[in-house]
Amino acid sequence: MQTLVALCLLTALLATAGTPGPSSPARLRVPVLMADTDVPLRAADLQATVNASAAKVLSVAKPSDDLILLVVLDLAGDLTLAQSATSAFLQELDKLPPNVHVGLLRAQDSLRVLEDPTRDRARLRKLVEELPVTGRAGLLSSVETVASIGTAMVARSQVRVAILYLTDSEVTNYREDFTNPVINSSDAGDLSRRFPEVLIQEKIAKVDANLTATATPVFIVHTTWRSDRLNTAYLDGLKQISVTTGGTAVVCRSLAEVPAAVEDTLRSIRNHHVVTLEFQKTAGKSAEVHLTVSDTAGTAVRQTKFTYRSHFTLRKAKE
Repeated sequence: MQTLVALCLLTALLATAGTPGPSSPARLRVPVLMADTDVPLRAADLQATVNASAAKVLSVAKPSDDLILLVVLDLAGDLTLAQSATSAFLQELDKLPPNVHVGLLRAQDSLRVLEDPTRDRARLRKLVEELPVTGRAGLLSSVETVASIGTAMVARSQVRVAILYLTDSEVTNYREDFTNPVINSSDAGDLSRRFPEVLIQEKIAKVDANLTATATPVFIVHTTWRSDRLNTAYLDGLKQISVTTGGTAVVCRSLAEVPAAVEDTLRSIRNHHVVTLEFQKTAGKSAEVHLTVSDTAGTAVRQTKFTYRSHFTLRKAKE
């Protein structure tokens, strides 16, 4: 917990110190997911704009570059599904290359750091195997803090950083009540009766907006599909959160889908690129990014073979 507090304090300092002025060049780190991992993404072939103005491509971090992976376990439901997710993760953990440093956190009940980023796979395995499947869901209450920690790491070291949530979270298992109970049971027109999912949608919208100011892609593997209105809205919201940050979200509809979802997500994380852009910062509060790849003749190619984060909220310049 002391480590988490220290990292949060570091994040706050980085957010207020050394921020470029409105007319100074600013930088963005854009996560890019490649559909064709056999074709390298090169800075020389990239063209970029930020808010429709040309931006300079400073560098492209590739899968061969260092990666800090923050794995957050948020498992409090079905023991069989939880064990399937953790077993699949541990199997993939042994396959990770040496340039991947893994940190381990627990989200249910309250956020706790179990292990700082390390290459000690045996230590990580022991901690995962010992973690109980119990408590209250914690994804929504923790993801902003974890993303801020990742952003602080990016600002200090310029390594690739990604977040992976393994979760079975369910709307009614949060400490906060998102159920939007009926206010007037005798009124058939009561909006709380007609729109029971409005509270969870508002919560996710707020989290999603805050995450646009962070710089770390969030990947989510959810072990449990639920079809009621509240959880459908919740799962759709998790997908939106992942897209906003430049990651992905997979919701498994059966036990058999869990191992493949974990494997595929970790492959995307390992292979993701990060494009660093420099642009002239304006008075606007947001940045809209557009990337294209061209061959030596200037012909646009491969637009459909990669996806990237396109929207950022810019930090306010220090007065």
